[in-house]
Amino acid sequence: MDKAKYYDYMLSVLDKAENGPVIEEKEWDRQYINKEIKRLIKKYDVQWDAETMVPNDDALADRVFEAGMELATNTGIYCIDTKRQMKWTLDELQMVIDSTPTEEVLGSGEGKVTIRPRRPDDDSPIVCVGGPYGTQVPEELYIPIMQSYAQEKIIDWIDDASLISTHGRPIRAGSPWEAVACWQEAQMSKEAIRRAGRPDMPIGAAENSPSAIGELSSCTEGGFRLTDWHHACLVSELKVPYAELTKAMHYVHTGASYHNFYNTIFGGYVGGGDGMAVAIVAGLVLMKACLGGMTLNPGPSHAHLSCNTFPAMIPSQSIGHQGVTRNTNLFTSAFTRPVGGPGTKDILYESAAFAVSSVVSGISVMEGTQAATGRFTAHVSGLEARFNAEAAHAAVGMSRKKADEIVQKIVPLYADQQHLMNKGKPFNKVYNVETVQPTAEWLGIYDEVRKEMNDLGLKM
Repeated sequence: MDKAKYYDYMLSVLDKAENGPVIEEKEWDRQYINKEIKRLIKKYDVQWDAETMVPNDDALADRVFEAGMELATNTGIYCIDTKRQMKWTLDELQMVIDSTPTEEVLGSGEGKVTIRPRRPDDDSPIVCVGGPYGTQVPEELYIPIMQSYAQEKIIDWIDDASLISTHGRPIRAGSPWEAVACWQEAQMSKEAIRRAGRPDMPIGAAENSPSAIGELSSCTEGGFRLTDWHHACLVSELKVPYAELTKAMHYVHTGASYHNFYNTIFGGYVGGGDGMAVAIVAGLVLMKACLGGMTLNPGPSHAHLSCNTFPAMIPSQSIGHQGVTRNTNLFTSAFTRPVGGPGTKDILYESAAFAVSSVVSGISVMEGTQAATGRFTAHVSGLEARFNAEAAHAAVGMSRKKADEIVQKIVPLYADQQHLMNKGKPFNKVYNVETVQPTAEWLGIYDEVRKEMNDLGLKM
């Protein structure tokens, strides 16, 4: 789709937010999401064996895709600010899908990264992102923390942490301090990649922009670059606020590269794994239709644990991705959010299981790792992101059948421990802050688990 037609299309998206039918939010959650997903699960026979971790059933993947497309056309997206239903016809959604390019380029100079669509069981390369993904960190640790990710050569670009404060002041969403924080984030992130010797590396940003203010103010000359990896998201379930539509239109006008994500909730209105798989397909397609990002992440969370590595969630994410990667050229990504934290074996086991199941399902981008579900200040480090990326690369070209065998061996190593919320240690206890290198203890745990994975058949 050429620029003029795409601009007109995005204006029509805003029209949908202004002119669609008015619906109460409770009705949306209960009728348009919960009731409709239950109907579609039954209609399309969405089910798999409870022991399976990585489904290997193309017919099931295609049924999940059909169910997700029906959810996308029947339900659409709820605009929170106008309380209106935004609807797309099947032809409109197919036009969006068919307009996906064969490749996208992120970054500039030596930091350029090419992203391409992949299929289940694909042997084409995977690209990897590393970062704390919005986990809060203190100002004095921000640069060494981000450098710990940027210096890992297996990582293609980074995604930022969030700041606890900016210049010693509290950050309030929608206030001038949000803009100040995002500018500080941009400056410190660029310093981190400079210190890592990768100044052209793309940066995922702005993590300190809960409203549109921070993103719009810092995505400009001297701040974040157009070639960085900007963000706009949906809200659970299949909702969008004006702020995210504003960001999307900003990117359309500036030509910035950007990413969309959506946090569907396992155990919420979508139900269990079967409903989540349907919601993943609908979310991926509707994100592209509504927000127009180059890369798309369904990013599910467990209702209580806040992770996406819970055993029953792994096959649902796998089959949801398979449905999309078999039937479209959308650039999908998977985002590792474990319960375990830095300095523990749990975080590495969870990362391995999730990365393997995702890569063989055809994702284009492997993201990670939001350690300890991102809930504990500075409980992050570059080493778990290295491990996550290594596991992803090891899964390239692997069959879903082989992946299922391996993941079934890994999951019992951590599953019974997830309720303990083993958050591990903060950055300054697992890394030397001055040298930005992992401690001997943390590196020893990494080496031990890496050997275990090789013994299980994951040749890292």
